[in-house]
Amino acid sequence: MPILDAVALPDYLVADQLCGKIAVVIDVLRATTTIVEALGNGARCVVPVASVDGARVIAHDRPGSILCGERGGLKPDGFELGNSPLEYSADLVGGVDCVLTTTNGTRALHMATAADEVLVGAIINVDALCDWIQRDGRDVILVCSGTDGRVSLEDCLGAGLFVDRLGYVATDNAGMMFHAMNGAVEQFGGLRYAVESSFHAKRLISMGFGDDVAFACEAGKSSVIPVFDSGVGEIVVD
Repeated sequence: MPILDAVALPDYLVADQLCGKIAVVIDVLRATTTIVEALGNGARCVVPVASVDGARVIAHDRPGSILCGERGGLKPDGFELGNSPLEYSADLVGGVDCVLTTTNGTRALHMATAADEVLVGAIINVDALCDWIQRDGRDVILVCSGTDGRVSLEDCLGAGLFVDRLGYVATDNAGMMFHAMNGAVEQFGGLRYAVESSFHAKRLISMGFGDDVAFACEAGKSSVIPVFDSGVGEIVVD
């Protein structure tokens, strides 16, 4: 049976930890949720970029693309869309290249590119992604993006959900994600309430993004399988 590993931050990855594996990058609030939703609503691709200036350059060089993302949770000057999945409607992103930079998630995607395959994971596509992974059969590592270099509860909850649904042989790190998820869900009376208890969720709610938090907790609502091809720098639907 395949082995399932996990890291609470991409900075915790060691040199050979990705080799030969599928990496699932998780940033529940909100980058990976937004990527899944953008692609589900017809975006041609999402181009993840680590920096704001880099995103501006890439968008300029891609005619017809739109500049998307956040810093400190808010849309930078000159950007067309922020990092709210609810902004990415089909009429805005259908057939479009979305050049996206976020504080945490896009950085984590680039830090995982030594894996054989890099998938974009969120609570909203957990079932479809787990089905894809189980058909593939390779070992898996869950890469939580964190928030500003700190471990994020909501990403660990999302990772724990993947551990639960996959049922693979789990390393101690992955096992801790599973037990953290189970304990938090039991303590708070449900996955959404557990996510809403996190520091980052409370911050987003206070900024007026409570609907984003609720949306990000709708487990299995999307069938989109986003795959990051680092060679061309694009995330597309498998």
